Amino acid sequence: MRTAFPDTRWVSADKLHLTLVFLGQTDPARIQALAAAIDGVASRGAPFEVGTGEAGGLPNGRRGGVAWLRLDEGGPEVARLALELDADMGSGTYDERHRPRPHLTVARRVDESVITALRDLAPAIDTSWRADRLVLFRSYTGPGGSRYEKLHSALLTADSPSA
Repeated sequence: MRTAFPDTRWVSADKLHLTLVFLGQTDPARIQALAAAIDGVASRGAPFEVGTGEAGGLPNGRRGGVAWLRLDEGGPEVARLALELDADMGSGTYDERHRPRPHLTVARRVDESVITALRDLAPAIDTSWRADRLVLFRSYTGPGGSRYEKLHSALLTADSPSA
């Protein structure tokens, strides 16, 4: 895919992550409270398996779009963690009309041809891992893509996933 679509900005393996709650610009004074919320949610969640499935995406004209892989495995757990974090952080990201849609963003600056090719290839992509922690990242955007700084991390420590 990288060779076939060199103008697409593919996410490097070291930057792949599942976004549970996007906070946008946040006052640094809130970091301690956000870390406490992460610790609380992590203490109630157990590690779980995650695996990717079908591909999707949204082309976006002159700015380019985004392509992702949906989660075949672990999606409900990711959604539950997102909702719990949103509630505990008080971020107001989700409501009845806006629910979590667990996915792994794999590319930016995509057009319909990239999305179609990724959809065709997705069944052959065998990507899975064990989700075992929640991380608070600060992101820095720039012309070369985003750079992430880990501000806080908490292991998922419950014995089994909460219902």
